[in-house]
Formats: sequence, C-alpha cells, structure tokens
Amino acid sequence: MDLNDSNMRENSKKPGDSTSQHGNENEENEIHDEIEDEIEIIEMNDEDVLDAEMDDMGLDEDENDNNEEEDDDDDEEEIECDPFLLKLEGHTGAIFCLDVSANNSLIATGSEDDTAMVFHSQNAEIVLKCQGHKDSVTCVRFSHDSQYLATGDLSGLIKVWKMASKEEIWSFELSDLEWLQWHPKGLVLFAGTVDGQVWMWKGPQFVETKTMQGPNAACSAAVLVNQDRCLCCGYGDGSLRIWDLKSAAVAHSLTDRHHAHEGQVNCIDCSTEFNLIATGGLDGIVELVQSNNGKFITKLDCRPRGGEGSSQQQRREGEDEEDAEERENKNSIESVALASRLPLLAVGTLAGELLVWDCHTTMLRHRFSNEAGVVKLLWLDHWIFTAGLDGCVRVFDGRSGSLLKKLQCHSKEILDFRLIGRSQVITASEDQSVKVFSVEL
Repeated sequence: MDLNDSNMRENSKKPGDSTSQHGNENEENEIHDEIEDEIEIIEMNDEDVLDAEMDDMGLDEDENDNNEEEDDDDDEEEIECDPFLLKLEGHTGAIFCLDVSANNSLIATGSEDDTAMVFHSQNAEIVLKCQGHKDSVTCVRFSHDSQYLATGDLSGLIKVWKMASKEEIWSFELSDLEWLQWHPKGLVLFAGTVDGQVWMWKGPQFVETKTMQGPNAACSAAVLVNQDRCLCCGYGDGSLRIWDLKSAAVAHSLTDRHHAHEGQVNCIDCSTEFNLIATGGLDGIVELVQSNNGKFITKLDCRPRGGEGSSQQQRREGEDEEDAEERENKNSIESVALASRLPLLAVGTLAGELLVWDCHTTMLRHRFSNEAGVVKLLWLDHWIFTAGLDGCVRVFDGRSGSLLKKLQCHSKEILDFRLIGRSQVITASEDQSVKVFSVEL
C-alpha cells in the first residue's frame, strides 16, 4: 500500500467517528498479543550485536586483526639496496663500529652481540673472533702498524689482540667506556670514560700508565693535536681541555660559559695544516679553537633554520619536557670534519643537514638537506662522504655543494663507516651486516 494513500485515508476520518476508532484499536491489540506469543524476546548487548553481525558476514575478530596486520605490512615498503662488492656476516646483533687496518687488508667490527670480529677485506673470511667481552663492543681500533687490535665494550672492558698470533695479550677494566684510540705514530693506547678520566697505556706490555682527570662529566670525544704531543678532550659539561701528554697536565682549557658548549661535546676534529680544532655539541653549535695556544676563535650556529635562543635555557610556552628534549636533540651535531688541504669545515646534524663553512671567513658556504640524520662524515680531497640514519651514503662536492652520488647501502641505520683507499666505502649497520661498495667519482 502506498504511504501517501494511507496518510490521506487517515486524514479523511472525521473527529467524531469514535466507533471506527475503537474498532481499529481492538483489532491492533489482538494482533499485538498474537505477535508477542510467537516471538521470543532476546536481550543483546552491543558486543553481542557486533559479533552477530560479523558472523552474518562470515568474519571473526582474528580474521579482522590479520587483515589489519596485512595492511600494515603493505604500508612498509621494502627498501631495495644498491649492489655491493662484499658483504661481511657473522654477527647476531647490530654492528656499532668498524675499523680498517693501515694496509687495507683487514676489517674489524664491534657488535651488540658482545663480540668483535676481524675479516679479510678481499674475501670476507673471518680471521679472528674476539670473545670475552661483557657488553656491546662499541670501539675497535687497529694500531698504526696493524699489528695490534684494541677492542672495548660499554662496561669498560678493554682488550688488546696481537694479529700475528691471533690471541689476546692484555686486558683492563675501567668505568663505562666513551671512546678508544691509538697514537698514530707509536704503540700508545688512549681511552676516555664516563667519569671524566682519560687513560694512557704504553705498549707492548701496557704496564706504564698515566691518567688525566677531567671534570665530573663524561670525556665524550678526543683528538690528538700539536704534532700528536697533546690530546684535546671534550666533556659532557661542554668544556674543552688540551692535555700535554708528557706531563699529563692541562695545557689549555675552555671552561667558562662564554666559550664552553651549553651541552655535551659530541665530536672533535683538527687540522694540522691550519692549527685548528673544531668541536660539535649537543647544543647545535660548532666552536673553533686554535690548537697551538688554545685561543677561542668563534662559534658557528648550525641549528636548523627557525631555531631560537639557547637550546638548554629556553623552553617554548606549553612545551613538556619530552617535547623539549626531542627538539634539543634535533639540534645535535653528530660529526665535524676539517678538510686536509682546504680551509673548509663540514658539519653533520641529527636534523639531517650538511653544512659547509669557510674557516677563514667563518661564513656559511653551503647548507643542504641530507634527507635523514647524519651519523658521520668524512673528507676525501674536496668530496664529502656522509652516512645517514636512512641507510644511505651520499657524496657531495664540498666546493660547489652539489650531490654527486647516493648509495642505498642498508635497509636500516648506518652506525659507522670508513673509506678504503680512494674508490671504496665500507658501512656497518643496525641490520647486522657490513658491506663494501664501489664509489668511483
């Protein structure tokens, strides 16, 4: 029956026609009673209704969850990596560090699996597996003559291995380790710790020891300066000290608030040709210092465009501590590198920027995006190599600032990298592998 017809009929009834109205009411009551007798009323909550509807559609919750997981998998695109020359495998955890021997024949790696390994650079054969560490191995360093390998873990356990006999010859345990390096001309080993100490041992017996006590803050970075007779150290409180190695005394220092960083010193590099030290900090600032006399030169602001004020002293209105820390970390400078023959400084930031400064004029020459946070950068002549959190190595022309080459090396973060000669780059990654690539320029 058409609804319009029904409405028209209802409206055509006279108001005084009570007999018709009572008759209709009696009929409706009888029908209602008959329906109640035939229907069993079942109370259902919302979940029961949803389950019933899903059953009607032939679905269940498990199938729905699986579909959601499949959708998530589809969203994650597989990253296709570029062809490599060699792949070193054997670790069962992320690879934090690597080093290449002076003659380029050996490659050492340190991993989250509490081991270090030495591989042959030509065929990826495992030459030595260094065991006995108590924590993740974060430092591996060959001596200047490639005869010894030093390995260090996060807990502070240091071991020295003799490559000829492939055996451990010395070990020492100190507080949590920050860095480890050899002297470039002799068998002298240095280490910096979280409690601000610098240790120095003389090989091959490693019995003769010197210590240099800094402030009550981690000794977070170091580099040898002044014909390798001094060690420049940066600390967690932002201060800088240049130690005389012979006397183990401070020759120069920058500790006042006008010259020190506002946060931890993350990285240091030096130029022997220009007697220059560059330090990069958590505050997004680079400081330039003369290495021969410790004189402060200038500060270079490398924070992302739009950054304002002091990274530690200012907080935006309504910003909580976690958001403020995240913003401050984006300012962090992860790597600084001075060109060997050019008065140029390259700076890599966690925000994913590469900056090139003119050291003579202290003017910014180039600033461009690296697309992902920069872990480390290296110079080779006028080329700049960067390793990023996106698993890529990029090569830039330091003079023009142009991008020359991009290699997708890993599907996860690159944590360390080195150059092998002038035509190869080796990368260590979160994906538990080390790869060697050709970089013909």
